[in-house]
Amino acid sequence: MMVPQIKNGILNINKPQGITSHDVVDFIRKIFPNVKVGHTGTLDPIATGVLPIVIGEATKLSNMLTGENKVYRVTMLLGVETDTYDITGNIVFASVVNKDEIYIQERIKRFIGKQKQTPPKYSAIRVEGKHSYELAREGKEVNLEAREIEIFDIQDIQINLELKEVSFTVFCTKGTYIRSLVNDIGKNIGCGATMVALERIQTGNFKIEDSIPLYDYLKLEYFDMVEKIISIEEYYKEAKKVTLNETEYEQFLNGVKIRLIGQNQIVRIYMNGVYHGLGRIEDNILKRFIIE
Repeated sequence: MMVPQIKNGILNINKPQGITSHDVVDFIRKIFPNVKVGHTGTLDPIATGVLPIVIGEATKLSNMLTGENKVYRVTMLLGVETDTYDITGNIVFASVVNKDEIYIQERIKRFIGKQKQTPPKYSAIRVEGKHSYELAREGKEVNLEAREIEIFDIQDIQINLELKEVSFTVFCTKGTYIRSLVNDIGKNIGCGATMVALERIQTGNFKIEDSIPLYDYLKLEYFDMVEKIISIEEYYKEAKKVTLNETEYEQFLNGVKIRLIGQNQIVRIYMNGVYHGLGRIEDNILKRFIIE
């Protein structure tokens, strides 16, 4: 039986709770050795959900895919704050919850829009060559700069005052820390809050309903594992198609500037009806991007 050729492409993996995003990458590397593998946006160990894994030449798409907008479903516990801003941390503040549902909903909705957000000190942000969480665990003072994010919308707010739990769906830009959002919301309500569950349900075009749970993926036959990889051509099927003749394609490969009128965008490159990779149109010049 022939071993199927590994595609350059993307796996839409549903990350389980309790492992890191890098752990998922390690699993995929063991399945496809000697192939470049990466992920497109870290999920905390407590978090689950959509984690696109880029394979082969698709690793060149990593920064672009990481920059896509996100959608999360989050559950928070009212009346308590922790040092990590989630339930895995040490309690640093506790309070009674004496606000009604209308008040809580209104306070949550205030966070829709552009704003400055300070990342949690227990995060992977590098400070003087070390991860912020490493410094925090050493008991060192960590001062992270606030950064601009945008919350496009907060929907489906569910409040259970008996359990002191609130859940909602957040539509936001990249770089948004949902743990920080929960912490800020808790302070705004006046009783404190910490995150107890988080699921990323969408990043860019990758949706939870189209993902495959990691452990289900690991149970597949090798051929089916390869088939689950979304090829770069398929992912960019809506992108403009550019057909080059052999001379133009040779120039394209060699970095010769080819004039092509069009808005700045990624395009699919074809020669003799065969897909060969992606190019970029920048200032009406076609440039090579990914060659397959």
